[in-house]
Amino acid sequence: MTLAQVLLDARPFADPVARLDPDALPPPDVATIHAPARMAIAEAIAVVGRERRSQMVLITGDPGMGKTHQLAHLRRRADGQYVCVDVPPLKDLAAPFAHIARYAVQGLAAAGVLERLLWDTLRLVAAAVRADAHAHDDDDVVERIDNALIGGEQFAMAFRNLAQQDPALGALLYKRGRRLMPLSALPADFGKVLCRITDRDAERAIVDWLRAAELADEDLAALDLRHGVADEARAFEVLRALCVCSTRPVVLCLDQIESIAGLVGADGVARMFTALMELYQQAPIAIVLMCQTQQWIELRKDVPLAALDRIRVLPPLAKPTSDEAEAVIAARLAPVWIGRDERPPYPTWPLTPAFLRALVGERRPTIRQLLLEADALLEDMRRTGVVIEPSRDPADPSPLPPPPPRAEVASGDALRAARDKYRHGASERRELGTPAFREELVRNAVMGILDGAKQQQQPIAGARIAVIDQPEKPRNGPRPPAVVTLETPAGPRRIAVDVNSGPAQATVRVLTRLRDLVDNHDADCAVLLRERAAPLPDTAKKSHELLAELGARGGAVVWLEEDEAMRLVGAELMLDAAGAAEVLVGDRQASRDEVLAYLLRDDRLGDLLAPMIGRATTTPPRLARA
Repeated sequence: MTLAQVLLDARPFADPVARLDPDALPPPDVATIHAPARMAIAEAIAVVGRERRSQMVLITGDPGMGKTHQLAHLRRRADGQYVCVDVPPLKDLAAPFAHIARYAVQGLAAAGVLERLLWDTLRLVAAAVRADAHAHDDDDVVERIDNALIGGEQFAMAFRNLAQQDPALGALLYKRGRRLMPLSALPADFGKVLCRITDRDAERAIVDWLRAAELADEDLAALDLRHGVADEARAFEVLRALCVCSTRPVVLCLDQIESIAGLVGADGVARMFTALMELYQQAPIAIVLMCQTQQWIELRKDVPLAALDRIRVLPPLAKPTSDEAEAVIAARLAPVWIGRDERPPYPTWPLTPAFLRALVGERRPTIRQLLLEADALLEDMRRTGVVIEPSRDPADPSPLPPPPPRAEVASGDALRAARDKYRHGASERRELGTPAFREELVRNAVMGILDGAKQQQQPIAGARIAVIDQPEKPRNGPRPPAVVTLETPAGPRRIAVDVNSGPAQATVRVLTRLRDLVDNHDADCAVLLRERAAPLPDTAKKSHELLAELGARGGAVVWLEEDEAMRLVGAELMLDAAGAAEVLVGDRQASRDEVLAYLLRDDRLGDLLAPMIGRATTTPPRLARA
């Protein structure tokens, strides 16, 4: 195969948008580009690790300048020295700490760090209790701990295996160690949960408690607790405790900060940054923020002054120089040649260095625009079947010829490709591998699709969405279900909706809230959306009784297949990306409304919600039934 044919068969510039999928390789990197920003982030992480002193860094830049790319490579460079946690844009105005805590715990668990963090800390507790028992000649306790505590810190997993042979050891460690370091520096409930990990049967409940899931009474009893992480104060304590316990710096990465204002307004911006400031003040953590330059100028007016004083705002990311443009093009082309064991005449072939210098000098493209232009040139060569080296004589004063016209990109084709990319990305993310962990994204997607159908007057199952009432999460307790008012051929109907794929025992409370909304005449019927991968076992008698009550009132549980749930998760990720101008149609950014219209019209996501809406269209009004 000729060198030209190798190039024409490849698509090295086809995807100019970086993704944050933990398991996906990031695009080729050029370390020297935006080196000051990388050094600032590395320095901040080093300070947290060395001095246990928090750092907050904000990087700004135009769309396409490489902000998300920096986060992708930040994770890849961790090499066990720190742990990155990605937090999506805030959508619940009342619960910023619960939002951050949920994704921090899920990110730590997905990275395989959470388990080691807890056992490392418990090992320190065991060592402290043993020393105290030895000082007081309590030989029985010393011997019991010695049966599990062997070797040095590198044997934390061996300690786990031995400690779980004595499930009651955790209770002893908590009782004897709660006045000793490190337990004395941790919240009491967190300390109890930490010490319960010696009981294998409690492991699932521990993770659910940490990520602020709603727990059943029996799970709380297994943890010797009265309350879950149901309010902001407890969520903050969990976050702080995890950062304190981690021997490696925790790096909280918040991309697309600009989308917060669009989702929850100025109040949401203020609450989010207030939460980050509190975390900064009380926990050793590195916080890395990414925001579009112009958007930050507007957002900062709503950011509390105390937070502004603590953020190290770096100069905006600069557009690539001609040398950097050559390095970017060469980095994208290198895998093409290496994969086919070929050697081109020069690294950027067929885009000559003179041409790239002229392109950068006259058009000053962002990195994304540079890749789009290179892709358009290569696409033009692909159409003709001839590879041409666009050259530029440095002595030629005439302006650079316009780029070849890009092949007309149909909006539907581009959005379909983006949909597939985000859906595939969702399937690759380990933290979204279980129904309970993707529950919030499914809920957000459902509410987003319903809101889109309302705005665009698009019926679902023959009904139009008139009103969507989503109560704010209260200061204490779980988020109430949403109540959707529909215009049906038989008149208006109100349907209470909730999404839950957590443990069966905890579902009782969700079903109770749905039933009460119907009994209190706040809804005509109620529906629970739940993934089929999280079935309700026969032993969950109370849940089945409540489902029967909902059925008698016209409601039901609507089961989502895993592929349907992942379609919704992918849609939510795509909508978030559209809010940050990261979804491209040709060389322009697709708006969130345009993406919503596509998801409803072409992807037919409304059909997934038809069984839910259909319950309302076939159920008489509550008062008529009474």
